[in-house]
Amino acid sequence: MTYVEFFDKTDSNNISTCLTLIPERVIFIGDNAKVMKKHIANYDRVFNDRGHDVEFIYKTSSKSNLDNAVHLITEIVETYDDCVFDITGGEEIFNLALGIVYEKYPDKNIQIHKFNIRNNMIYDCDKDGNTVYRNLPLLSVEENVRIYGGDVAYGDINSGKTYKWDMNEGFVRDINLIWDICKNNVRYWNAVISVFESMEFVGNTVGEDNLTTVVSKVKLENYLSRHRMKYIVSKGILKYLLKYKLITCFDDSDEEKITVSYKNEQVKKCLTKAGQALEMKIYVTVKELTDSDGNLLYNDVANGVVIDWDGEFHDEKIQDVYDTENEIDILIMHDIVPVFVSCKNGIVTADELYKLNTVAERFGGEYAKKVLVATSLKKMGEAGKYLRQRAEDMRIKIIEDIQILEDEELERKLKNLWLN
Repeated sequence: MTYVEFFDKTDSNNISTCLTLIPERVIFIGDNAKVMKKHIANYDRVFNDRGHDVEFIYKTSSKSNLDNAVHLITEIVETYDDCVFDITGGEEIFNLALGIVYEKYPDKNIQIHKFNIRNNMIYDCDKDGNTVYRNLPLLSVEENVRIYGGDVAYGDINSGKTYKWDMNEGFVRDINLIWDICKNNVRYWNAVISVFESMEFVGNTVGEDNLTTVVSKVKLENYLSRHRMKYIVSKGILKYLLKYKLITCFDDSDEEKITVSYKNEQVKKCLTKAGQALEMKIYVTVKELTDSDGNLLYNDVANGVVIDWDGEFHDEKIQDVYDTENEIDILIMHDIVPVFVSCKNGIVTADELYKLNTVAERFGGEYAKKVLVATSLKKMGEAGKYLRQRAEDMRIKIIEDIQILEDEELERKLKNLWLN
C-alpha cells in the first residue's frame, strides 16, 4: 500500500494515517525538499524502532503551480496502483490537483481520506465506503518528541535528566503521603523543602546508600543568606515526615551540624526538589486514570521530561557545543495528542507561561494542549489576575487551588486535559 501525504508543518498530520495501518511506502508532497528530508528522518527512526521498514519518499511541487501539482500526482497514480491520499494537512492547491486527477482516473481505485486527530475519526472523502483505518494511532512521549525533531534526555535519579521512576505500590503510597503533608500548608512545605534542597548543595552525604546528609550550620546559613532564604523547618511537617518514615532522622540539636536521613532514593528526590511533591501527585493520578470502559485514559505519561531540541546529545566537556534543553514537568499522551503540564507549588511568573507555550508549540504543533497546575495564584493579587489573562491569551488551561481539591475532583479535572 502507498500512502500519499501532503506535507504539513504539524508532524502529527503527516504520520497519523501510518499509525493506523503500516504501509509499504509513504510519499510526501511539498515545496521544500530540505525540510521534508529532515522530518522524514525523524519519522523513519520512530517506525524503525517499532520494527517496521517503511519506505519514505519525498517529491517537490510548487504551491503556486496547479499544472505542476497535477502532473506530479498523475505520475504517482500511474506508478502505484494502491494509492491512499491523506488530505489531513498540507497546501490546498494539492487538494485541488488531487480532485482533478481523481476525476481523470475513475478506475484507479484512488482512496482519499481525512483524519480528525482530536476525536480519532477518519472521513471517507471519496465516498466509496472504504477506509484504511485499522487501529487507534498512538504515540509514546518519546516518539512524540522525536517526530518533532527532538529527543528525550534520560539519566539516573541525580543526573538532572529525565528519570524513569520505579512506580511500585510502596512508592505510590509515599507520593500520596507526601502530598497530604504538603497540601496542608504549602507555604511552610516549600520552606522546608528549600532547606533540604540547600543541604544537598552544601552538605556531605554519608553512608553507602547516600541517604544521609550532614551539613555545617555555618555553611548552610551562609548559603541560605546568599539566596535570600531563611532556615525554616516546620516542626509540624517534620513530625509527619518522621511519623510516616519518609525521613528516618532529622537532628539539628548539635551546635555545629544538621543531619537528615531519607527513606530511599526516590523519596529523597521528592523531598529535595522544589515542586516535586505537586508534580508527583499529578503524575501518579494521571497514570491511573481510566475511561468508561476501564481502559487507561492516557497511553503514556512522563515526569520531569528533559527535551533536547535537536535530538543530538553532546558531551559539553569535550565538545564546545551546548545542547538546547527544556524541562517539562509532566508530558502526557492521549493517543497522539500531547498535553504539556507545568506544575507550580508557589509563585508563578509570566516567564513560566511563555516557556510552556514555546515548548508545547514546538513539540506538539496545533494539537498541543497546555496546562498550568498551581496552588497560589489567588495569593498573588493583581499579578495573579494578569497571569490568568495571559494564560487565556495563550490557550493555557489553569487548574488552581489544587491543594484543596479532593482526589475525586482532581481526577475529574485531569480527565479532560486533552479536550481543552
